[in-house]
Amino acid sequence: MNKLPKIFVNKIDKKISHNTEVYYSYKDNQLEEKEEYMSISEIRNKIDKLFKSNDFVYKKKIHIKTKDYESDFTIISRSVDYLLTIDGKRIMINEILEID
Repeated sequence: MNKLPKIFVNKIDKKISHNTEVYYSYKDNQLEEKEEYMSISEIRNKIDKLFKSNDFVYKKKIHIKTKDYESDFTIISRSVDYLLTIDGKRIMINEILEID
């Protein structure tokens, strides 16, 4: 085998303690995006307009977002507390966050 060259190694003659002397702080500056939803009175007004409009004959397809789900529904009727979909599902008006 051939002789390999020597590797330079620097001699450490002082105490290394930079890990204990350095302090790093990071504050998370991310902005929380808070979604603003419609108030219950705005939702009730929108539902009233929907049922009073001239183009509402029997059913109307609308997009509803609640805290649990978000989907398109075909609304056929309403009560004081809920909307009734064509497939028989009741959507409580108090749980609605947005309606389009």
